[in-house]
Amino acid sequence: MTKSQIHKSILTGQLQLTRREKLKHFEPIGFVLFIPLIIIILYIKDLIMSDIKPLKTGLLLFILIPIVIAIGLYFLQTYRLKFKTVTTTLNYKRINQIIEKVATDLEWNIYHNKNNVILANTSPGFLSGSWGEQITILLDRNKVFVNSICSLNKKMSMVSMGRNRQNMNTLIYEIEKASS
Repeated sequence: MTKSQIHKSILTGQLQLTRREKLKHFEPIGFVLFIPLIIIILYIKDLIMSDIKPLKTGLLLFILIPIVIAIGLYFLQTYRLKFKTVTTTLNYKRINQIIEKVATDLEWNIYHNKNNVILANTSPGFLSGSWGEQITILLDRNKVFVNSICSLNKKMSMVSMGRNRQNMNTLIYEIEKASS
């Protein structure tokens, strides 16, 4: 993550992605819109060729239903970029110890731990129900920002079988427990 991405993430409370990561994260929406887009293109082609045919109700539904689903998916994927935040009085060293413990317990692979930014990923097996998660932790003064989304470096996935929620909730619980 760049410094500007980190700063904007903290200000907005939402994980900032690169263009490639955004394309990967929102990729399922493209799949849902593919067939309606083809139908619309073919209809426009017919309009240009002056071969106008009225749209049948079934065809109209075949266009509208995926568009509504795509809008819902957009809001869902945007919501998943939001950080969960916990306020704490713990020092950086203690927070780092807690992160290391949770990483061991949940089998995270921490690949970046510098400048108050911790990035980790998981590599679960085929039968786990997930291709892997990408965990982002930002430390800012007395706040810890935690986000976990389906890995953007692996196969497209919208479902982690609760592992993203578990990643975030476990870390927040451990920090809150140590803070009290």
